[in-house]
Amino acid sequence: MIKNIQYFFPGQMHIKTMQDFEYIKIVPDKRLSGFVESFLLCANHTDEDKEVIIFPDGRVDIMFSCTDQEPLVAELFNLDKKARRYIFKKQTKLFMVCLTLLGAEYRLGYNGTDFGKDEIRLPAGFWDISKEDLTSLDSFAEKVSEKLLEIFPKKMDERKQQLFELIYSSGGKALSSTLLTARKNSNG
Repeated sequence: MIKNIQYFFPGQMHIKTMQDFEYIKIVPDKRLSGFVESFLLCANHTDEDKEVIIFPDGRVDIMFSCTDQEPLVAELFNLDKKARRYIFKKQTKLFMVCLTLLGAEYRLGYNGTDFGKDEIRLPAGFWDISKEDLTSLDSFAEKVSEKLLEIFPKKMDERKQQLFELIYSSGGKALSSTLLTARKNSNG
């Protein structure tokens, strides 16, 4: 039975290292800033599974995890609509790519109502990431950045980009009438 629940607020910390847990956040290359909010490393250095609460943050996350005993697993975490519990396994490192909604749409065809499930297991070898790529956050971010620069379109719909910038700049609190107007304009 898990005794302590840890509260995890992804957007509020940059680097936090404790004896038991480690959390490092780095920002993407400027060329990816409209698609990727950040790269994260979260590690549970304890010999116990820990239950954490993850709060909604307006992102779609792709997480790569592994332990010394288990193979690499890649999962997509859908846009959270409410806080949820997650079991952070012992001696595990989680490397994450936190996509903006625009990045999720362009990379995954995501429109906010897709995927239904909160977590989706991705195929082995997703983005050519291997266990060897999970030695440091810097090397992980570099490899994923190179891959994303290859696969993201060179030209984007500027109206769509402006719509997403409006959503993010308002902290998700843009007036619905403003968003409706922007959406009508983006549809031409």
